[in-house]
Amino acid sequence: MAGDLEVRCEVIYRRVKNPRIELRFDSLRLILPADFTGDPMEVLSSRSDWIQRKIHEFHEMLERASDMELEYRRDKELRSLVSGFLDHYSDVLGVEYGRVRFRRMRSRWGSCSSRGNLSFNTLLSHLPDRMVEYVVLHELAHLREMNHSPRFWGILESEMPDCTERRRMLRYYWARLYMEGLVD
Repeated sequence: MAGDLEVRCEVIYRRVKNPRIELRFDSLRLILPADFTGDPMEVLSSRSDWIQRKIHEFHEMLERASDMELEYRRDKELRSLVSGFLDHYSDVLGVEYGRVRFRRMRSRWGSCSSRGNLSFNTLLSHLPDRMVEYVVLHELAHLREMNHSPRFWGILESEMPDCTERRRMLRYYWARLYMEGLVD
């Protein structure tokens, strides 16, 4: 129970230093150090305001996402779309990337390795072109700045002035995919 909202809660003991809370749309995971001897409810109670605020945010996100339309592209279409954006933005940014992979990811739209290899979530096939474009640019920008520093965001904004809005919209699309049962 988090304030006036009820959610499923799972307590997991792992080799971690500090307690951690992972919140999903309909559940909460409390991850505790393997040697934790205290009361898990005390940890939750100490963070109840944060938990309640996040649950409310999730509910608002789900409400906003309910009207969003999803795309239904074939794998080949997604690969072609991503490839076009990769060609364009790698030239614009003056970067070279390595291998490109498509795979199902549980919590990310894409990733960039230190070797310049890029991975894209196959769930991008459900997003409008402009959202896929943002994810591709985001990952390519990591080839110039391997973190999320102000310089990184500056690179994104210089090429895509509405990048902040697109980034925010990605959260709503994730919620929409959750509503369709496509993500946990």
